[in-house]
Amino acid sequence: MNLGVIFGAKSFEHEISIVSAIVLKNVLKQELKFIFCDANRDFYLIEQKDMRANFFSSGKYKNSKKLSLAKGGFYTHSLFGTNKVECDVIINLIHGMDGEDGKIAALFDFYGVKYIGPRLEASALSYNKELTKFLAQKAAVKALDYEMLTRQNEPKFHYPIILKPARLGSSIGVSVVHDDSELAYAKDVAFEFDKDVLVEPFIKGVKEYNLAGC
Repeated sequence: MNLGVIFGAKSFEHEISIVSAIVLKNVLKQELKFIFCDANRDFYLIEQKDMRANFFSSGKYKNSKKLSLAKGGFYTHSLFGTNKVECDVIINLIHGMDGEDGKIAALFDFYGVKYIGPRLEASALSYNKELTKFLAQKAAVKALDYEMLTRQNEPKFHYPIILKPARLGSSIGVSVVHDDSELAYAKDVAFEFDKDVLVEPFIKGVKEYNLAGC
């Protein structure tokens, strides 16, 4: 089976997505088609040997074959014609915006590209922490109580609390707050990444499970 991996994209989690793709290469230990989406949302076909962090941070990836997305998959273009990148299925490893919010799922569905990952509706719902809370409550899944914080409202909190941007992962913009003196800075950090912030009681000693590329 020809497996493709798409990663990168225009997201605060861009670099983390690159790391995930490199890890996947080392775990699967087979030939993969690596499709990199840069911050300009241009696609590149990356050779397996070039899958290392500094290849992307240095901009060397721009020397790789550029791709276009069209009906049925990704294509390279040259003086000798257009060739399809042979992929039976593509693993979506884009973190955050563009990947987890449903954009890439919608594009793949539109162009008839087979992929591993949540479909548009599931992505859009699970990407938003408040909507995920609604779904959990509907399914009778236990979840922490929460407040939604915006720049316009100022609810009263019982410390310690944890602030999380509503639409972001990889612990970016997350702060634990123990008293009023720490709140203003934590809010500034969270609002750098989202206009809506989820606030929950902070619970020590929890076990966190990370599922990527599923």
